[in-house]
Amino acid sequence: MMKWEIYLDVDGVCADFIGPALTAVGLDSALIQQQWAEQYPGNFYPDELLGMSAAELFRRIDALGAGFCATLPACNWFPSLYHELSTLGHVVFLTAPTGYPDCLAGKYQWLCRFFGEGFRDCVFTEHKERLAHPDAILIDDSDNNIRNFIQRGGYGVSFPQYWNQRGSSADPLQDVLEDVRQIVGAAHQN
Repeated sequence: MMKWEIYLDVDGVCADFIGPALTAVGLDSALIQQQWAEQYPGNFYPDELLGMSAAELFRRIDALGAGFCATLPACNWFPSLYHELSTLGHVVFLTAPTGYPDCLAGKYQWLCRFFGEGFRDCVFTEHKERLAHPDAILIDDSDNNIRNFIQRGGYGVSFPQYWNQRGSSADPLQDVLEDVRQIVGAAHQN
């Protein structure tokens, strides 16, 4: 049996980043998310809706320190997603820090909250495509990350979100698991 490397993004896939980030910068999270989904579907970051650049948003989030990322709420499907993917391959969390040390520390603390101190199945980089290979699958909410990973020889599964081209899903867990199982199953037939 082929041993797959399954790279799993954190923000927007396993943890809710958008809701807490909007609230942290003083925006009405529920209203902005509704407008984003309705008026800017597939737009990864609508500056005009948020009233600030991505750089400004992350500057303000980074000023909150490691606690912001460390305490992000896990998505309700996260435990099942991790468990099911673990039956298909070796799951490694692949997440991009903002470049500020507190972000990196907070993301690592988030993982340790679920997997215990000393957890090591994680990679922190914005260059996710550099880990692509024929036995690797990236699950991510960024269309760019998926496209770049596939171009470098890996497989990509877009996690359904209103801010990417795949769009929202009533059951993102089952959609993603079905896609991963199809990739793994097709490889076994070859």
